[in-house]
Amino acid sequence: MARTSLAVVMLALVHGTSAVAATSSPSVPSAFGGNGHNASFDGRLYIVRTAPGWQVQLLRPEGITYRPDGYPDALGPIWSPPLQIVDGEPNGENALAICEPDATRAPYACDAASSPSATGPFACYDVQILDSDATKSVANGGMVLRRRHLLVRVADPRTASARPVAFTWGALEELRTTANGQLRGIEPTVTRDGRLLLWQGSINNGDQDGMMMYAVAASACAATGWSAPRTIAHMINDPAVNTKYRLAMRQLRAADGMPFADTAPIYGAYPWLLPDGDGVMFSAALMPCRAPEDPGGCGPRRNATSVLGYPTNWGIAHIDGGVNPSTTDDVRLFFSSPGPATFGQLPVGAGHDVWPFFGSNTSNYVEIAFDDGLDGAYAGLWHLNESITPIGTLDVTQSPDVSGYFNTARVRGGITFPGANNGVLGKAAVMTGGWFEVTHDASLVPQNGITMEMTLRPAGDPDCDAANNYRILIRKGDSYSLVLEESRGIRARVRVAGGAIRELYSGAVLTADGATWTKVTAEYDAASGKLQIRFDDQLVAEETFVPAPLAGTTDVLTIGGVGARPACGEGVNFAGTIDEVSISRIARHLAPPTTPGDDAGTNPDAAPTGDGGTDPAATDAGAGGCCDTRRSPNGSVLLVFAVSFALRRGQIRLAQLRRRRDLVADVAAPTTSKLWKSCLSLIRGQQDR
Repeated sequence: MARTSLAVVMLALVHGTSAVAATSSPSVPSAFGGNGHNASFDGRLYIVRTAPGWQVQLLRPEGITYRPDGYPDALGPIWSPPLQIVDGEPNGENALAICEPDATRAPYACDAASSPSATGPFACYDVQILDSDATKSVANGGMVLRRRHLLVRVADPRTASARPVAFTWGALEELRTTANGQLRGIEPTVTRDGRLLLWQGSINNGDQDGMMMYAVAASACAATGWSAPRTIAHMINDPAVNTKYRLAMRQLRAADGMPFADTAPIYGAYPWLLPDGDGVMFSAALMPCRAPEDPGGCGPRRNATSVLGYPTNWGIAHIDGGVNPSTTDDVRLFFSSPGPATFGQLPVGAGHDVWPFFGSNTSNYVEIAFDDGLDGAYAGLWHLNESITPIGTLDVTQSPDVSGYFNTARVRGGITFPGANNGVLGKAAVMTGGWFEVTHDASLVPQNGITMEMTLRPAGDPDCDAANNYRILIRKGDSYSLVLEESRGIRARVRVAGGAIRELYSGAVLTADGATWTKVTAEYDAASGKLQIRFDDQLVAEETFVPAPLAGTTDVLTIGGVGARPACGEGVNFAGTIDEVSISRIARHLAPPTTPGDDAGTNPDAAPTGDGGTDPAATDAGAGGCCDTRRSPNGSVLLVFAVSFALRRGQIRLAQLRRRRDLVADVAAPTTSKLWKSCLSLIRGQQDR
């Protein structure tokens, strides 16, 4: 890779963007594609269904190149040539799981005969493949989960030229329960330990019916000994899983916070378990047809890629961003990830818990962050995309709160969600006289600090007649509010102990040309008494009052207006587009979060103390070139320059770089250790100023 390109990449790694979740990066095209796939747990071996049948490919991080925007070039040499291993149905359906009975043999060093050899030049994967024949109904002998042994030999492993060269198959075996019953359904996925199996099936263990089912076994990838199939809603009550897998450690909930009963179906297709059982990613909603086969593959549950589990506070989170580019135009099926910390080269985005994902039906690469529920300081965070109903359909009557408190925003009046993404991150709400309404909850009444934030694009100048044409952006009675004045400035108000109202006007004004987005942030810190307003993260107004705690009210929270209003007049609703709205229980710039806040009593279950991912120490180092700091001093110089540049622009903090250290270096290397100490010294010196 050219040195100038690496500079772009390193800067992207260091300052990145402020990732939030469940959200995704923009989608970039990938050479890897087909009708379904899955990945080994070391992140390198992929089996994909193509038109000819099953093929195996190697993900080669050592060969990665990057695009000018800093994302990996997934069309480049990151992928090996394919090797055909199955010639289609009935034994090569599109959905499969790669199960590892012995992790030390996936892979192991081997010779040309695939025999173990410590000095062998090959790597061999000894795995079980789980699938079912989805071309037939249960009555016709199909949709029965099964396994078969697969051994794949790889030449030049862990290099930029790694490629599959040979394979052998074992016999098909049906999976059986402890009562010798069948497990029926399609699209199996399994945890790293091979003992928790999840698939798309039905409550009655018949033909698949869009319901996520599970079974558990005492032995990894076993042919027999599986528990009877149950809906995943039962996991919280199953001692075989509820102390071992974080997905099972709390009652699962719908997007609006409604708890799923023990025997209730949870609708989802194309599931993929996070490797340690922390959560499951799946298609949550049906894709509507505009006409027959428009879009192609419409009708079934192939819409609204979502996540459920620990990273989302055990509620269904409809992912906002590039992984869901439209709810009307394209179906989305299979996604899987090599893991958030498996390779030093992936992911490239910043955030607490960011995962790289490859889609096969969509032939794309995206990065998905699980930071919303792990933040701990949000009282409400609305990406202003559509919600998902408990029966698995798109819900345009409300937008979910992904903070973990489930403070759902309900649509009132004229609000639309376009089919294709239209916001700064993903979907955004188009306001044409309507407003969102959020029921009062204690979590929405902070005491020690508050941050109100939203990104907005006014449709035009709010000054529309002789009246005072201010527009309501956020309001919770007298507790706190954000107002767009007719001058196009922003006024922020908060109520403090004793009932006094403190307010601040921005002075600076927004552009209101129907095309320009502005991120507006207002925050108050009770300990210092400071009230601030920012436009696009730049301070535009500040005033210091006598320190006092906030004193909220029990009014409903409204976003974009306060009720039915004329299109023009005094105190009317906002006209334009709104995205990324949040209320935090802290002043994020004045008193940045270090641990979850405590204002609202009970915090969300998930806290920023754990990822949904793998051991961060399990990383691969870079493959040389200018930025492999073990081999090239140029990489060290460039990294220090990038860190310094980002620090001076306020784009990175000490904790963030600690989180991402695995992306830029092999921390065990002596050269890198010195570099790392230099980076930390640089950060501390910069942040002490």
